Amino acid sequence: MFQYGESMNNRIKFARLALLLTVCLIPVTPLSAQQKQNEVAPPKKQSTKETKTMTDPPIACNLLGLTASERQRQQALHKQLFSRLENVEELADGYAVAIPDTKENILAAAEFISLERVCCSFFHFEMAVGQPGEPVWLRLTGGEGVKDFLKTQFKLK
Repeated sequence: MFQYGESMNNRIKFARLALLLTVCLIPVTPLSAQQKQNEVAPPKKQSTKETKTMTDPPIACNLLGLTASERQRQQALHKQLFSRLENVEELADGYAVAIPDTKENILAAAEFISLERVCCSFFHFEMAVGQPGEPVWLRLTGGEGVKDFLKTQFKLK
């Protein structure tokens, strides 16, 4: 039979263990879930280079947001789209690029956007598809620093 002191020590140990397990089981929201929450939020106010809003997400890529096969696909789409640019226009907060208006490029641009926004949620995307024969315009913009990031990482000028 346990003496009072031993029983109390066991209770204290059990309470500490229960507390530790409770703390360890607190759900941690992964980055991808945070991005999904941001996706359903209303559009954020875009900032200019002179003013940065509190809603501009940091320029940080979520390297775990894509699987290895998705990352390979993203790189192939990037090469397909950005190696055939017809025109590049500098914007105040990013760039607009014109790509040939093929069905394959339109689908590739949409797929590229869907992958890119998972790993780089700081981008804002717009795609404009006009009449046949007109280029497809893809606008890549964002908050402070995004333009410089695009210039170096996407090699846009």
